[in-house]
Amino acid sequence: MSNQSVHTYTGDAPWTEEKARTELEWYQANKMGWKWKGGYFNCPLVLVDCDTLIGKVGLNPYDESEQVAQIEWTISEEHWHQGYATEIGRAILEYAFREGGFKRIVGFTTSRNMSARQVMKKIGMVHIGDQEHNNRKLCVFQIQRES
Repeated sequence: MSNQSVHTYTGDAPWTEEKARTELEWYQANKMGWKWKGGYFNCPLVLVDCDTLIGKVGLNPYDESEQVAQIEWTISEEHWHQGYATEIGRAILEYAFREGGFKRIVGFTTSRNMSARQVMKKIGMVHIGDQEHNNRKLCVFQIQRES
């Protein structure tokens, strides 16, 4: 998370060691699924076979109805283009619909982030338009639970 390339499209600054420690302490204090209110979660992304931290994932509140959630994932640069984002995206969607009970999931990325746009398409999300947020043009994707 301290790598500038990881944050090219996030709008966030690379993490300092203090920020990383704070995040990891929160994850540790809130383990057991890192789940919080209503099926939302934020947790580290760890490769199980080698116990290596490679990023973070989450399902966050999007609207007040609690029927729609926002998907997110951030993966370290050395693990890009290996299928992790697609695998994680599909797993999050499966959880969101089956366990979380959400009716719709949205995702955002900048218009220039072609890799993230492609991953969202691969996992079944559809581009529904663009919006401005903090002086950045964001592409909005969504997927709805099958009835």
